[in-house]
Amino acid sequence: MKKDLKIYFFKGTDNVLEKEEKENREPIERITESFVKVLDGKNLSFLLGSGCSSFCKEDTQVGIPTMAPLAKDFYENVLTPKEKTDLKDKLNLDITNDNFTKNLEYFLGSLHSIEYFYESIEQNGENKKLVVGSIKKVKEFLIESMLNEKDNKDDSLNKLYENFYRKLLYRNANLPKPNIFTTNYDLYSETALDKLGIHYVNGFSGGIKKYFNPTIFNYALAERMDLSQGKWSVIDNFFYLYKIHGSINWIQDEKESKLFKVREIQETSFESLKKMETVMIHPTPLKQNASLGSPYSDLFREFQKKLMQNNNVLVSIGYSFSDEHINNLIYQAFTIPSFRLIVLGNPAPSTEIEKLKSLNDPRVWIIGGDLEDGKKLHHFNGFVDKILPDLSNDEIDDKIENAIRTLLKKNE
Repeated sequence: MKKDLKIYFFKGTDNVLEKEEKENREPIERITESFVKVLDGKNLSFLLGSGCSSFCKEDTQVGIPTMAPLAKDFYENVLTPKEKTDLKDKLNLDITNDNFTKNLEYFLGSLHSIEYFYESIEQNGENKKLVVGSIKKVKEFLIESMLNEKDNKDDSLNKLYENFYRKLLYRNANLPKPNIFTTNYDLYSETALDKLGIHYVNGFSGGIKKYFNPTIFNYALAERMDLSQGKWSVIDNFFYLYKIHGSINWIQDEKESKLFKVREIQETSFESLKKMETVMIHPTPLKQNASLGSPYSDLFREFQKKLMQNNNVLVSIGYSFSDEHINNLIYQAFTIPSFRLIVLGNPAPSTEIEKLKSLNDPRVWIIGGDLEDGKKLHHFNGFVDKILPDLSNDEIDDKIENAIRTLLKKNE
């Protein structure tokens, strides 16, 4: 068999696709077969990073750009020439610095650090106003970018998310429901789940006003099977969704006498959201400190709890392992012998994914590579289209075969 070495499937440092086999199967077929077994695992979790919402169609971005393109757009089209000059002259923040140009996180983190310093010394001069104003601009820019209202006429990314959740629906109904953890603030998951009519728990409860309530993650949606004996069965179309960095439709509501002041709102237009105090964790180096407060402490506690379960598999997609607070919890999970980490990513030199590969731990799978159509196997669309098995067809075939067998037995 001629191996396509552009595609890789590492278990530790061993690329299993380089090994000959009797069946002579294609590389992607071998990867997909391995994923069928992953879906049959007892505890299954996914970690969706920013790369899952960054989607190009015919070289045009129809999703949400990652941090470097966002930074370029912000500096060129949002900051005024005077603001750029003031930031450099008054605060020594030069946006042409490589760290700033490559990552909006670094710039925003610097702003927050300076703001914290001014607050600690109770200084409210012009420099602090410059910092606060710049942070406000970044906040509004992020909200507008996450809503993606300009490019939302193209529903390619929406359909991709729908296909992801649709395929996961056919996981064995007797197994625990999948956990979807995401660092994204956008609403692509919620939109897809609503479109498919799939029920999900995201930590909020209530009717007209939904407030954060972490205990709801212990609940499941069930249907009554036997009225006389009180038998219940958890419904098949059900997911747990954890937005561990918050969401653009979460706001701080101090008016109600609730233990948790975070409310989920349904009106998500840019004009309405920019007037409110959203509680998403902005992409800054201060995220580790920000994640210590509620609701993030509760969400990260759930993340840790799921990772520490026996026989748990975590599949990361579109995540670069650049968030230390998330990485720490993942690395702690390796103390559980049955834990397995599957990374859809590129183990390029000097990256965190390359460091994971260098551990040479067979529990770490790294999958990816180049496809013939120019796409990447480790990107979200490559994973959903090429790797994630569509068990619905298999299930239908099995039902047909069972029906035929039943009919044949009756005719004997």
